[in-house]
Amino acid sequence: MILGILLSASAEKILECGVFGVFRWRSLLNLLFKSECNLCRRDSLTPICDRCQTKLDRLQHRSRERLQRLSLPVWVWGQYRDELKQAITMMKYNNRPQIGDHLGEHLGRMWLQQVKVGQRQHPPITVVPLPMHVTKRRDRGFDQAEIIAQGFCRATNLPLVNQGLRRIRPTQALFDLSPSERQRELDRALQIGAARAELKRLDRPILLIDDIFTTGATAQAGATALRSAGFSVYGLAAIATTTR
Repeated sequence: MILGILLSASAEKILECGVFGVFRWRSLLNLLFKSECNLCRRDSLTPICDRCQTKLDRLQHRSRERLQRLSLPVWVWGQYRDELKQAITMMKYNNRPQIGDHLGEHLGRMWLQQVKVGQRQHPPITVVPLPMHVTKRRDRGFDQAEIIAQGFCRATNLPLVNQGLRRIRPTQALFDLSPSERQRELDRALQIGAARAELKRLDRPILLIDDIFTTGATAQAGATALRSAGFSVYGLAAIATTTR
C-alpha cells in the first residue's frame, strides 16, 4: 500500500523536477527498499540494473530467425558468454532466482516480437518448463526453468503448466558431453508429469522453456515424451545458446 501511494505521487514530482527528479525518486525508493542489482550490487529497482542490462543486451541475438537445429523450432534470447553467462551462473549457483524471472520476461518479450511478425497475435499455446530431477531441485531450492517460465508467461500472458513433464531419474551435467553421450544420458529420463490432465484440458500445442540451449538433447527428450502421450509440441524457447 505504501509503495502504491509513493508511485501514485511520483508522476507529478517527476514532471516538476525533470530528469534530476527521476534520479532523486529512484534514490528514495532504493533507500526505502534497499534493493540492488544482482550482478554488480549497485542500487537498483530491478533485479538487474540499467547498466548491466545494457551489457546483456549486447549479447542478444540480432537475427530475427529462429534456430532450426531440431525437429522443432527454437527461439533463444542471447549468446551464452560474458555477462549473460555470469547472470545464468549466479542464478543457478548463488541462489538468485530473481535473475531467472527477469531474464524470462525479456525472453517472453523477444518471443512475442518474433512470432507476431506477419500475424496479429501469437498462437494459443501452453508453456511447459523442462524440469530438473526432484533431488537436484531440493538441493538448489528452485527449478530455474520454472522461474524463467514464470517471467516468460508474465510477459506473454500464456498459461504455465509446471508439472507437464517430470524427470524420473537424475542425469549428470550435459555441458561437456558429446551429442551421442547426451542422448544416452537422457534416454527415457523425461516422462509426462502430474499435470497431464491440465495439459489435456488446455488442449494447446506446447512451448518448452529452458535456460541454455546447446545440442537440444533435453528439448528433444521432452518433446518425445509429450508426443508419445499425444500432445503437440510447438517449439523451445531458451535464455541463451552456445551455438552461433
